[in-house]
Amino acid sequence: MIEEHLLNLLQQVRDDSNNAARTELNELLRKDPEARTIMSRMLVDEQALVSYLRDESIVSILDAEREDATSRPTTRPAMRRMAFQQIAAAMVVGVIVGLLGAGVVWAVNSPQSQIRTLHIVNGDFETMSGPVEGGFPSYFGMWGGNPAEVIEGSDGSRMLRFLKTGNVNGDSDDPASNCSVFQLVDLSFLRQQWNTADPGSQVTLKLTARFHREVAPTDDELPKLAGSCRIYLFNTKPEAIGEGWPQVIREEGVGFSKKEIKIMPGDEPTMITASCLLESEATVALIVVAASAKYRAVPIELGGYFVDDVQFTAIRQPTLPVHYVK
Repeated sequence: MIEEHLLNLLQQVRDDSNNAARTELNELLRKDPEARTIMSRMLVDEQALVSYLRDESIVSILDAEREDATSRPTTRPAMRRMAFQQIAAAMVVGVIVGLLGAGVVWAVNSPQSQIRTLHIVNGDFETMSGPVEGGFPSYFGMWGGNPAEVIEGSDGSRMLRFLKTGNVNGDSDDPASNCSVFQLVDLSFLRQQWNTADPGSQVTLKLTARFHREVAPTDDELPKLAGSCRIYLFNTKPEAIGEGWPQVIREEGVGFSKKEIKIMPGDEPTMITASCLLESEATVALIVVAASAKYRAVPIELGGYFVDDVQFTAIRQPTLPVHYVK
């Protein structure tokens, strides 16, 4: 089994500094497309969960094995869990540095692209007012999450204000580091219309939002306050995502991207974009806009942090040829 062989090679490199295993791993990744696909999937799994854990200041990457031992059983094969643990530890000690960067030559032509806007309910918040529904959304087309509200700005337009950090699946006074607002997006129509399983093309998803910060009484307590956009891709039912959060990231996640920005009170509103490739098996996208204090504590009032003009787009283009050379 190629996945098991990859993991064995990684373990030899990590634990024994085995140069022969390093060389074999390099050659396998250069020559075998399936090996590169498996490695990419492992990295996506690791990146998504570790980013969430880091945001929440729950555990470091080195705690992955202990965290897995206490989490509930997964419906995925045990090898998937092992993949996360071993690839995470390998990345910490740097054994993968250079493995995926060996002699990659990309095509430089610019094939024609198609762009489609994916429907987000109230992405501009103009038809909303007042508090956002608390808790994790369980169906498509609704915003939900930590304490937040839609207000009307001085120019008459509406925007989302992040009110307080919180644990979306916990009690209101549970320690947390960010205020996140979520929406589930159905990808089935896009998958059918664009035949995302076609190897001759690839689809990129882009989540864009405009962040703004005003002066607030709690600013001195929040020197590292930052805004972010995140995309999570899953192959599961939408209601299962909230029920299994955050373990579901590792168990059912097939894609992830995050973009973060730090702005100061009074700065000009700034657009940021997170983007990721749409994996053929992804059926649901979870889009997230958030403000993070960068440390885990009892819920903190955020005051003057806003987001507006949330847009989700898909871009399809022919797959660019890639050649691996020594």
